[in-house]
Amino acid sequence: MSFFKTFIPDLDELDLNTQKLNKSLKDKINRRWKDTFDKATLLQLYSSLIKELRLFREGQSQPAKLYYFLQLFSSSDYKVIFDKKSHHALLMHTELLESEIEQLLLETNTQLIQNPTPAEQGDLREMVSDLISLYFCHPSYHSEGYDDLKRIGGNLAFKFLRTYPYQDTSNLLISLLPSASDPLEQYTQLINDIVCSKQNDENRDLLLYILVSEMIGFYTEKSDFFYKKSKEVLKLLSTHISHWSDDQIDYFITQGVLNGYSIYPTPKTKIAEIKGYIKKLNEGNYKAQVIKKRVKEYNQEIANIENDPNAFINAGYNKAAKILMVKNNTITFLENLSKLTPDSKTKVHLDQLIAQTLALKNTPKVFPINKTPKIKFSDLHFKLLVIEELMYNKNLLIPKFDLTQFIAQYHLREIDKEQEGYEVIPEALAYFKGLDISEELLAKVTSLTQDCGVDGGADVYAQIWPFWDPGCGDEVLKVSNKASKDLPLLPNLQQVIGLEHSNPSKKLISSFKERQIQLTEQDV
Repeated sequence: MSFFKTFIPDLDELDLNTQKLNKSLKDKINRRWKDTFDKATLLQLYSSLIKELRLFREGQSQPAKLYYFLQLFSSSDYKVIFDKKSHHALLMHTELLESEIEQLLLETNTQLIQNPTPAEQGDLREMVSDLISLYFCHPSYHSEGYDDLKRIGGNLAFKFLRTYPYQDTSNLLISLLPSASDPLEQYTQLINDIVCSKQNDENRDLLLYILVSEMIGFYTEKSDFFYKKSKEVLKLLSTHISHWSDDQIDYFITQGVLNGYSIYPTPKTKIAEIKGYIKKLNEGNYKAQVIKKRVKEYNQEIANIENDPNAFINAGYNKAAKILMVKNNTITFLENLSKLTPDSKTKVHLDQLIAQTLALKNTPKVFPINKTPKIKFSDLHFKLLVIEELMYNKNLLIPKFDLTQFIAQYHLREIDKEQEGYEVIPEALAYFKGLDISEELLAKVTSLTQDCGVDGGADVYAQIWPFWDPGCGDEVLKVSNKASKDLPLLPNLQQVIGLEHSNPSKKLISSFKERQIQLTEQDV
């Protein structure tokens, strides 16, 4: 029985000249695999797969079906099926599998399926990428041989990127790179190869952007391997930089750093990039309605840039600086890079980014989030009633919080009020949670109101939940039993209006009555 008939009979029966491996068939195969793939089957599968790869290299396999099998087998959608079961099977066969992958990396790239979808390449390169992705999806953390498998996968990923450096690359392969042997040396050498390459196209640009972004990009986190090692990478890279031409240095700074942070010192570069997107849309296999909508958006973006190019440039620096200001490793990297490239004509833009970042970082915040308030409330929602009274009704608690100003200064992430304002914005709520209120001010509170919206709603809601709308079913943030512990903080509290909107328990009501605090229903 053939490999395909044994492991994917549904695919074996499919005429790939007239039919495609659609979602319905993928789901069907998925269900069968969940039922049939035990440890013994997986051992047999890996053994048979290696034989099939040999047959493929000898021209005796069915390329399209092997391509689709590996697309399924390496997909993270199917990780749950294999999980720990597949780990041992991969560990037992990794030496032979690694050899087959290395042999395939020596082959000339060829097309394996005809008329691939826009999301597919349908070629040998993509099939090899899927094979290497097995080392990302199948090993089980804390299991025997995990580190070895990841190391092999990382080494293969680097070999793949050296073989196919200027084509679309799977994020799974990028994720394997830190696990390779001598990852910093290989990573640095790969960046050097890209910068020194004579090939000029968008795929070369994209790969440099991806690699540098892994180290100093928008979305790096403190725990990320290359972010933590950025200082060491630059030290290794400095040897190469000393031999780079002026154009190569400018290319690295522009494409790897500035464009990576959406900074375009020359707006024409961005306009050309957008026009490239439009060209791809028109040439691609997309619905006319989608093309029309996206082209309209792109043309509007071009018009905005042309109407005010300085605003476009400044917006790029401001957005980048806002994110960079909390990335100390990246700031250090950029400062050292500037010192290593004193004669670069692009250095002025790099220095402007550094200066703007440091200026923003050192600007005192009007609304800093305090994590250790001197007086702590047990019930945050009850504290909001107090803040409403002191900050927005009596104008005693200052500065008066303003969400727009807070967002402009907040730097840990980009807060989109228009998108996020239909729910409580957690950072705004965190500000109020940590806000210090003195005993003197707390003593001035004699009355509190929980407004259900009939009187327009609380001003504090407008700051933490901008689009709160009781008419659409939004409820008040309910006060809980914990509020009884907060009553001693308000020695002169005499009345609470509208507490019924929190559906208070008998226990909570009793705690107010014990302190002779009158509970009055809101007049609705």
